[in-house]
Parts: sequence; structure tokens; C-alpha cells
Amino acid sequence: MTRRVLALIRDEGPGAGSGRRARTLTAPLLGRPVAAFAVGAVSRLSPHAILLALGAADFGPSPDFRSLFGTRSPVVTLPRDSRGSGPPPGLAACLSGALGLLPGGPSEADIVVVPPDRPLLEPGTLKALLTAHKRSGASLSLMRCGGTGRDRDLVAAVRAEDAAPLLLAFARRGGDPGFAGLAALLVRNGGQVTETEPVKPEETFRISGPSDLAVAGARLLSRKREALAAAGVVLLDPSSAWVDWDAEIGEGTVVYPSAVIEGRSRIGRRCRIHPHVHIMRSRIADGVTVLGLTVLEDCTIEAGAQVGPFTRLRPGTVVKRGSKVGNFVEMKNTVFGPRSKAMHLSYLGDSRVEAGVNVGAGTITCNYDGVSKNRTHIAAGAFIGSGTELVAPVKVGRKAYVAAGSTITKDVGPGSLAVARARQAEKPGWVLDRAKRLRGRKDDSK
Repeated sequence: MTRRVLALIRDEGPGAGSGRRARTLTAPLLGRPVAAFAVGAVSRLSPHAILLALGAADFGPSPDFRSLFGTRSPVVTLPRDSRGSGPPPGLAACLSGALGLLPGGPSEADIVVVPPDRPLLEPGTLKALLTAHKRSGASLSLMRCGGTGRDRDLVAAVRAEDAAPLLLAFARRGGDPGFAGLAALLVRNGGQVTETEPVKPEETFRISGPSDLAVAGARLLSRKREALAAAGVVLLDPSSAWVDWDAEIGEGTVVYPSAVIEGRSRIGRRCRIHPHVHIMRSRIADGVTVLGLTVLEDCTIEAGAQVGPFTRLRPGTVVKRGSKVGNFVEMKNTVFGPRSKAMHLSYLGDSRVEAGVNVGAGTITCNYDGVSKNRTHIAAGAFIGSGTELVAPVKVGRKAYVAAGSTITKDVGPGSLAVARARQAEKPGWVLDRAKRLRGRKDDSK
């Protein structure tokens, strides 16, 4: 029978259970909470379940842990107390809770315990530890984690002549023995305890406070860049391109200097991401060009489209296949149709724009009436002249024309021309007459 794996994420760091420690473990690190890296590492072991002995309250009300950590394994929290506060559960309570998830008991599972403050620990190292543990037949396998005190030379300590009685006495007093006590008990009762070294010493780096985030972030970012290069992504200046851990970029895409790609963004193949582009949690299909100084947030860009420079696309925006969005154009909650163009100085909010529409420079949708948001619908093939105001709710029909400078407050029928502006008046000679009047005033004042 194949033994199952249970993963336990448990904090034993200084100040465990305190609010400050919780803020450290939930601090953002390359787009993830610090503790999410430990969860990600054990997820690669395909565990039966992942137990969090951190306190759900650290992650806010009703957190979706599987989505937050990007794991398919079920995530179970071991609460600190009825309020989700206080110190983390002791090791014995955690192990008991883990085994309680298995109907067959401990004979059917290996429990992998990982601290949440070691974001550089790699999945391959945990796999190697688990494999060595199974081959050795040991009761407990430990990985040396560096540091001081119980964190260093643990196996040597419990095998010393005077160590085991002290640890056992500590356990008998009702305290939590931790791994030192567990190892001592196993040795005392004839069990085998082994110790291994991590493949890379840097994997034991501990996040003990905010100052450590930059150190860990730099190394993780270096790993991310190396992985992207191996996958065929071209980073023209790897030292300046920032790519969050969960972002994905397709083969043949070129990322220019000073681009920032955050969150679970997805960028397709053969794209061009130009300098100073900021992409947040967005999806970009194959063959898209994003020109410089563009900001994309929670939006979708379909294949072959071009956006930028100086474009801002806000949440809920979808730029359809082959369309172009240009200089100083802002969109929010708008579907912008295939092969449509909005190249200059426009705002489209809460809008639906169909295929082949031309939006002239300076066009805006007046989508907010002071109480609620209203929608604008521009049908396929319509032409919106420069300087137009579309006062929502309003619809411009198929292949209709809106004259430049118009303020449209009523629907425009298909194939119609809409003109909504004041009549132009001209007064010949007015400039000369005005100049004479002004000279006369000056003469009278002398």
C-alpha cells in the first residue's frame, strides 16, 4: 500500500502566536504571503491534506486557502482557540490533529512538518528528505536548519548522555516537548532518528522580521528570472524586470527593462512588454504588444492587440483581438471590440464597444450621474468623432456617425449621423472692431 503524505505547516519561530509574528508570516513576498511558499513546497508532494497551525485569523476573515496558496490539496486549519488567537497548538496536538484525518491511523501516512518562515526551501529538497526517510526506516528524520539552540545539532543533542533525561523531564512537566522532546522519546524507546543537510544552505534562511523580506525576495526573484529564461522568455535586463512568483510568461515573449508583472498574471507567447509597463493580475494572449508606461489591472488583452503608450486599463476591461488602444486612453469595466481603435486622449467606462469602431480623440463616456453607473453601447462599425461626450445610458447604432464635438444624450439609430452642438456663428471684422474699441478706452483714460 502506498503511504499517504500529510503536510503540517507549524510556526516555532520567536514570538510565535503574536500579532507581530502573524504580520511577518502574512507579509507579501513576490505576490504571495510569506507562509504560502512553505505551502507551495509541500504541495509538490501531493499531500492528502495540508494542515495550518498558524491561526486562520492571520489571513483575514474566511480566507480561501486553496486559492490563496495555489494548491489542489485540501487545507485544514488548526485553530489556536475559539477566537483564532493565542499561541499556536503544540506539536503533540498538531500531530494528533494530522493523524485524525486518516481513518487508518499513523501506519498509512508520513507527516512532513515545515516551518512557515523558510520561503527559500525548495520542493526537491523536501522530496529528497521524504525519500531518504522511507529508505532508512527511521521513526523521525530531521533536516538541519541552521540557526541556534534547538535549531542546531538537534540529533547530536538528544543523543548526548545528559540531554534525553532533561528533555523527557520537560515533557513530563506538561510543556510541549517539540521536536527535541519527540526525538529524545524515540531514542529512549529504541527508535531511529536521522538527520540530513539541505542541498543548498540558503534554503534554511529564516524570515524573522521585515528586514529579511528583501533578502529572501531578491533570491526568489533570481530563481524566477532563471526559470523564465529556461522557458524561452527574453528578459532584456533581468536585474530590473520584476516578475511575481505566480506570474506566467510564454515562450518568445520579450520583457523590456523596468517592467513590473504582479500577481497571477498570465502573458502568452511572442508578446512585447515595453519599459515601465505595470501589469497586475491580468491575462494577455499571444502576440500582444504593450507599449511603455502602461498600467493594466485585472483586465484581459486578446491575441494580436496593441495597447499603449500611456494607457490605463482598469478592472473588468477586455480588449478584443486585433484592437488598438493608444496614448492617454483609460478604460474601466469596458469590452472593446475586435479591430476597434481608440488611439488618443479618451475615457471609456462601463461600455460595450463592438467590432470595427473608431473612437476619436477626446471622446468620453459620461457613465456616472452622481448616484449610479450607467452603460454605453457602441455598435459595430460606428464612427465617433473627436471631442464627443456620450451621456449614458445611451446607444450608438451600427455604422452610425457621431459628429465631432457632439454631446449625445439620446440613442443614435443605425446608419445615422448625429450632430449635437451649438450652431457656429461668425461676425466678420469683429477683431478689428474690438481693437478700435480698446484703443478708444485707452485714449479716454489719459
